[in-house]
Amino acid sequence: MRIKALFLDWLFICAYLIILLLVAMTVFLVALDGIPDFTHGQAQWMATLTSVVPIIVIFSIMEGSPPFGSWGKRKTKLLVSYRGRALQRSVLRNSLKFLPWQLGHMSTINGIYRGFDHLSSAICLALSVILITSYIGMALRRKDGRHLADLIAGSRVVKSP
Repeated sequence: MRIKALFLDWLFICAYLIILLLVAMTVFLVALDGIPDFTHGQAQWMATLTSVVPIIVIFSIMEGSPPFGSWGKRKTKLLVSYRGRALQRSVLRNSLKFLPWQLGHMSTINGIYRGFDHLSSAICLALSVILITSYIGMALRRKDGRHLADLIAGSRVVKSP
């Protein structure tokens, strides 16, 4: 069920990113008469503040308040159970869960501006791959299905009653 929930959440994120693309292109082409040139720092901030942070906020609210599940989890009758304050733990869980995505953005943007053989690009890429591999490996190998973000945040994905 978690794989199906993950796939549905991926579709949800894709829909958000398509809407973001349409809004951004409309603003750039209509209001700004073209796509502006961005500095390396501006590109990093734009990617973080328009794609990663909103997704962390959306998922933190969905998983940190009743019925405690993302869109995919709700559709597959799963929920996230927390030890203690759900919303704060959800923010921590989702920040860690989406950290590999942010590191992937940073690696790609560094690569575009500085070259993909630049040390910072390689470090961000390596950390991204190591984290996502450990998350998947832990979720598949542990009997309780918890990964690093779940362990740190004190959360667990369970079937909803």
